[in-house]
Amino acid sequence: MAKRNRVIYQSEALFVSHQYTGGKVVDIVGGTHNSLLPNLGSGSFHQLHRVQSANYNFAISRQDINQFGNLARIDTAIIEAPTVGLDFSYLVTDGSNEDKLGITCSAGEINALSGILSNTSGRNYHILTVTEGTDANSDLLASTKGTATTSTVISIGNGYITNYSMNAAVGSVPTANVSVEGLNITADAAGPSLTTPAIDPANATQGTATYKLPNPVQGVVGDILRPGDMVISFGATEGSTQAGTGVIAQLTDSSTKTAAHIQSFNIDVPLGRSVLNRLGNAFGFSREIDFPITVSVGISAIVADLKRGNLFDELYDTTKHDLCIAMKKPGTAGGGAEQVRFQLKNVTLDSESYSSSIGDNKSVDLSFSATVGGPEDTTNGLFISGTQINNLQKSAN
Repeated sequence: MAKRNRVIYQSEALFVSHQYTGGKVVDIVGGTHNSLLPNLGSGSFHQLHRVQSANYNFAISRQDINQFGNLARIDTAIIEAPTVGLDFSYLVTDGSNEDKLGITCSAGEINALSGILSNTSGRNYHILTVTEGTDANSDLLASTKGTATTSTVISIGNGYITNYSMNAAVGSVPTANVSVEGLNITADAAGPSLTTPAIDPANATQGTATYKLPNPVQGVVGDILRPGDMVISFGATEGSTQAGTGVIAQLTDSSTKTAAHIQSFNIDVPLGRSVLNRLGNAFGFSREIDFPITVSVGISAIVADLKRGNLFDELYDTTKHDLCIAMKKPGTAGGGAEQVRFQLKNVTLDSESYSSSIGDNKSVDLSFSATVGGPEDTTNGLFISGTQINNLQKSAN
């Protein structure tokens, strides 16, 4: 491997394997796929752009073997497959990163998690590190960066997304955070023919397919989004998509009064998975999502006009609403054209928390939740649309 004194963000690029359709490969895991696609070219991977952080780790669970007559252990045994973790964050732009990760971004009525729910073997993630002191995305020697022996690659095989969250606040750029759990991790010097890190869980063997990474580029993923160009709308009746501009309809005394000045919001999508094991397999033969999936939304705001209401009435109120968060391109008068939209359908209010103290504005924290339906369910869950609509999953580049 290349000799370096240190590694900083300028030298790294994050890639994720492409999901193939149309009779090729459903998911790239190596092993059994060798006969279909033995060598994975640079077009088999997507680079994630506007990445802010990337952290990886692994933990090996060992069991001590002791016996009568010996104070110290006589051996240690690994009886469970190690867990590899990858956490990264990036700036929210036009939905292209979500699309690359398998999160469905569509202008139609397609659940955002439909792609993840259909992925049964995970994806491979690769962190490319180029020569010290060189921008990974620069054009200098670009034709050799992805495969140069002076570059190194950290690879996570069979990575499953276990959490996706997005948050935005006054004074900061909207950011998404993703957590991944994988089955394997490898470290190699870059080259044109590296062995896939993917594991074939059924046979407990590492795949023998080879791959090479593309050369990293800066990428074009739309404008950087600003807090002043966001609109949060809350449907007043079940099935509606918007009710007002920048206000929450349920917190108003009338259609002309603003009840809260929103300071921040976050969307959290936990995707816990259970590993299914069986005798004869060193690795779990499947990682299944734990259902039901509940998407939660938190909103923090400065209180202006208080709403009317009675908690007793809430006990019998079964009305559900649609919450829409639209992020627009920078422009005048509240932003230009819409660049990406997060819509939650059939959400319910779970809690309200008010706080007031000397020196601070009175504030309110609201919690909402929605459940995710199947891929064909168009009335429940999270739906994402962006100016980058499903183009990445239709091509190999």
